[in-house]
Amino acid sequence: MGSQPMTDMDVLILAPFGKDSALIADALRHSSVQARVVPNAGDLVRTIPESGAAIIAEEALSREDIKELARNLESQPPWADFPIIVLTGGGVSTAATEVAARALAPLGNVALLERPLRHATLISAVRSALAARRRQYEIRDHLQQRKQTEDALREARDSLESLVEERTATLRRLSAQLLHVQDEERRRIARELHDSLGQYLAAAKVTLDTLAFSGESDNGCLSEAVQLIDQAIRETRTLSHLLHPPLLDAAGLASAVTWYVEGFAKRSGIKADLALPENPGRLPISVETALFRIMQEALTNVHRHSGSRRVDINLSVNDATAKLVIRDFGRGIPKQVVSGFEQSGTNVGVGLAGIRERVKELGGTLHVHSGGQGTTLEACVPITDQGGGVFATTPLSQIYSSLVS
Repeated sequence: MGSQPMTDMDVLILAPFGKDSALIADALRHSSVQARVVPNAGDLVRTIPESGAAIIAEEALSREDIKELARNLESQPPWADFPIIVLTGGGVSTAATEVAARALAPLGNVALLERPLRHATLISAVRSALAARRRQYEIRDHLQQRKQTEDALREARDSLESLVEERTATLRRLSAQLLHVQDEERRRIARELHDSLGQYLAAAKVTLDTLAFSGESDNGCLSEAVQLIDQAIRETRTLSHLLHPPLLDAAGLASAVTWYVEGFAKRSGIKADLALPENPGRLPISVETALFRIMQEALTNVHRHSGSRRVDINLSVNDATAKLVIRDFGRGIPKQVVSGFEQSGTNVGVGLAGIRERVKELGGTLHVHSGGQGTTLEACVPITDQGGGVFATTPLSQIYSSLVS
């Protein structure tokens, strides 16, 4: 609604005795102010919402009329403050006139004009009242426009938040699927190394052994070749097991962790203390794979970055959760890096970011505590098989399509 022009706003007149109403209305109309005479207080109350101001003779209002008018004015919108000009009796102020003036206080925006009236004074008071009323309408329009703007901004914000949540969920599904694809690719390469390249190397070693025992060639060269083949077989087997340890599928997480930690200690020279539950049993494959990769990545970080000569690995399992705690005693991670990682997962290497994504995909929690005496990583995941649904039902091409749409 636009601002109501001053010339379009009626001035209500309630002066029940003599010709006061007609004279006041004629004076206002002569000054281009619209005027409407109302016969009683009831009609005045009903007409106020459509008008700009009111001129009321004080004798026209009883105490009950004042109470009714005050109740009506209290229901005005917050921006409204209806102006009322009250015509009082002229002459010296008396106790009765003081009481009458105080009785008008509940009406709020009241101006008193003493009679007899001067034309200029009346017109000035009316124009001031109408100007104030017009400013109230301008405030109303401003509040409406601000509310519309706020509503539009709120709608845009909600839309953006919804879009961000949707894209974040899509990215999380993509990250989870990429981790799954990575694990499957590691499993495939490990199988190929063991079943294909490993078998070829084993066959070559048998052939060289046969030649070495036949005495037909230089045994020194054959011996060296056999040693090289042995080394290639050992490294191929190690690489295959590191990519995806067969113990993880065959015997479960505890056996795979034990094998890996023992090998890590030998390869790195870092003393590794491992604590496992007595009878861990088998966990869902998604949980076992995630916890093994978390431990693998965490120990790699200890070896590369911490400078620690010792690491503690603790795996605990109850009916609802599995918890992996890895603690080193090295130089630690800067406080601002840990804080940024806890808040947004940024400003860290690929290893910690990958650990965080694996834990989030399983609906778990990850905390990193670091200081001058080392770093502790705590990963806790629920024991539910949550790894298959996303990968089985959401093709990778579909996730990419949703990201670029």
